[in-house]
Amino acid sequence: MKRNLHNLLVLACIAVSCSATWAGTIYGNNATFGAPYVYVFDSGTGAITNTITNLSGDNGRGVVVVGDTLYYTTASTNSVFSYTLSTSTDNGALFTVTGSSALSTMAFDGTNFWIGDYSGTNHAYLYSPTGTLLNTISLADCTGFCDGLEYFVDGGGNARLISNEGDGETPGVYDVYDTSGNLITHDFINTGRASGTGIAYDGTDFYVSNIYEGQISVYSNTGAFIRTESLTGFPGSDTPLVEDLSADYALVLTGTPEPGTFAMLGAGLLGLLGAVKSRKRS
Repeated sequence: MKRNLHNLLVLACIAVSCSATWAGTIYGNNATFGAPYVYVFDSGTGAITNTITNLSGDNGRGVVVVGDTLYYTTASTNSVFSYTLSTSTDNGALFTVTGSSALSTMAFDGTNFWIGDYSGTNHAYLYSPTGTLLNTISLADCTGFCDGLEYFVDGGGNARLISNEGDGETPGVYDVYDTSGNLITHDFINTGRASGTGIAYDGTDFYVSNIYEGQISVYSNTGAFIRTESLTGFPGSDTPLVEDLSADYALVLTGTPEPGTFAMLGAGLLGLLGAVKSRKRS
């Protein structure tokens, strides 16, 4: 019986997190005037370990990673694209965001995507992975073209969004909202410079892209500055222009399955439970 219970836990682990990457990995989508590319780098050192280049669209913006799947947006279309990391396969457009002509940053709440508008409004859209619009909110302190948006759970267990106030605003100010768009904390993070763009949360700290310097600044979950890392090991001589950032949400959100894997997990667990009961009766 103990062995069967152990196997049950192993199955759950496999379904949820075996495809997840190392917890110290951050992904950064780059602003370009051509096909987008995503840097993969070490969150502790800034060392780039891989560059994902075979992507769709033009002028990269948003990025979300959940296990084996990378989701991304560009500044030239209202499409959300997907990419399979293990096979290096670009899957093309997953769905489009109605009412927007361009998209900026993305975030994931464990079930659905939060997507920032990049066509001039202060809107953030909540979409299901199948492309159903669930909610549209306005971020009051966003002046338009905001390019830093992240979902996180605060110390009190409350679901929150953090967003910067504009593209190239001085200084780079990030404000905290609830998921209805109500402002909770103004000036939660202040970069003191104009280059604060994408933001990621690894479950402990926030990572902010200093886009024009090719650097990543790290802040605590209280908004306090910790350190700045320079990105190193990038191909070519051009300084990286990192827009959005993402850790692996499958790890950050405590074993969050990839969208679409909940059914697989449930079927597997039910099958194993049936085997345990059958053996007990025999």
